[in-house]
Amino acid sequence: MPVITVRDLTKTYQTGGDIEVRALRGVTVDVEAGEFLAVTGPSGSGKSTFMHILGCLDRPTSGSYALDGDDVSRLSRDELAAIRNRKIGFVFQGFNLLARTSALENVELPLLYGRHKVSSSERHRKAREALAAVGLSGREHHHPNQLSGGQQQRVAIARSLVNNPSILLADEPTGNLDSRTSVEVMDIFQRLNAEQGITVLLITHEHDIAEYGSRTIAFRDGQIVADDRNGSRRHASRELAALPPRS
Repeated sequence: MPVITVRDLTKTYQTGGDIEVRALRGVTVDVEAGEFLAVTGPSGSGKSTFMHILGCLDRPTSGSYALDGDDVSRLSRDELAAIRNRKIGFVFQGFNLLARTSALENVELPLLYGRHKVSSSERHRKAREALAAVGLSGREHHHPNQLSGGQQQRVAIARSLVNNPSILLADEPTGNLDSRTSVEVMDIFQRLNAEQGITVLLITHEHDIAEYGSRTIAFRDGQIVADDRNGSRRHASRELAALPPRS
């Protein structure tokens, strides 16, 4: 059974006056557990709306969305929030870290809002493990202004991992990073996908970043217009090894 099953999904927004914007127009797609899916398309193509629905941040106008076999397209806001906290991790372009808190405290945040109370010692343990998974052991007590952009994005990835989600949704995660740091971040996503079996869905407008996925779907005018397996998938680890050392 696919981890994500979408059938005839539509989303219509009302703007000023009686103007309707059809952001999604009958999208149908399956995503298998353990896939690394890149979602591409120009601005306004519907890819962000699609990801918001998959991330349980929004509900479709019509159609169905099943997550792990359960139809979540008509759940209440509280029910959607519970699913987000339990099954989905989010990584955004802008890092979204709290400036006055340490890396460890930033990573612990999702554990403070879950249904079940987690002790302070357990929060610390889980956050340290997540930071270690992204190569930031020893940086637990650094604040965002003491970290590079790439390190801040690693903290954001660690935060997305702390609840052991089965799915990671990444929205333009390399948009604020230079080329080398982008490769380093994509290496983390590829390792999490390959070694932990986490399903990764990545939004990007950069074709070279999309090539790190095992599959790419392209949106245009609210519809999927291409669905390709990346037979010559790029490998971040190989690219990193070929890059000259930092000066």
